[in-house]
Amino acid sequence: MELLIVDNGSTDNSLNIAQNSSAKIHVKPNINVGAVRNYGARNAEGEILVFLDADCSLDTTWISRAVELVSEQPNTVFGGGCLLPPNAQWVETCWLLENEEGNVLPRELLGCSIVLPKAIFEFSGGFDESLPSGEDSEFSSKLKELSFQVTLTRDLNVVHWGNAKSLSDFFKRQTWHGMGYKKRMAESTKDPVFLIILLFLLLATVTLLSLPFNRVFSYGAISGCFFLPAILTAKRYLRAKRKPDSLPEIFKCYILDTLYVIGRAKGLIFSEAKRQ
Repeated sequence: MELLIVDNGSTDNSLNIAQNSSAKIHVKPNINVGAVRNYGARNAEGEILVFLDADCSLDTTWISRAVELVSEQPNTVFGGGCLLPPNAQWVETCWLLENEEGNVLPRELLGCSIVLPKAIFEFSGGFDESLPSGEDSEFSSKLKELSFQVTLTRDLNVVHWGNAKSLSDFFKRQTWHGMGYKKRMAESTKDPVFLIILLFLLLATVTLLSLPFNRVFSYGAISGCFFLPAILTAKRYLRAKRKPDSLPEIFKCYILDTLYVIGRAKGLIFSEAKRQ
């Protein structure tokens, strides 16, 4: 097994820790995460690629399971989901909403847990290096368009220690993700969640423009703004196949979905302003 660490300009103690390991270390600051992943893949010598993130940890048989999956299904790309760390804060637990079966698997690949033959990666062209975020979702969609099977499995779950643990960090993260919408607009318009964010922006604009002239119309628009996050909250509970534990939990989830919509909308606006 070959371990490569591609450091994207970290400012903590990551490099010092890495230097005490047997890993091959590369420092590539000031590039998008897709370029970081591609650089690691280009320098890898193995026939199977495993993409992980520095803020995730694995159990002792994870690599063995990954190799077995690819060996049994060589034309399939595998991915896993994220598990809560032992010290998870309420922001994490209310966002991931684990159920009795465990975590809710994502619909698309997550960059923190991807396993595939290097030949498939090279054929696909790898990750889109122009995207500030969402490169993993774009990669997942591209693989499906190329007729490769993409399978998500709990066998490749990782513990994600880098979840947002406060409301401010959560909002900043969603703003960052929102900045990736502009560069994959054609794909984004097929996402119902993105359409909700566009509707939120429309209603917010109507609220501001109509407030001086027609308060009743303005109040109706702002009511719509408050209603849209509730749709996402209900959707997440349905996906998790679980009922709310309490009213306070529902309220916390609603707060997160409200910040999610506002943050993504802000990221979309900011990316457009930056482009112009």
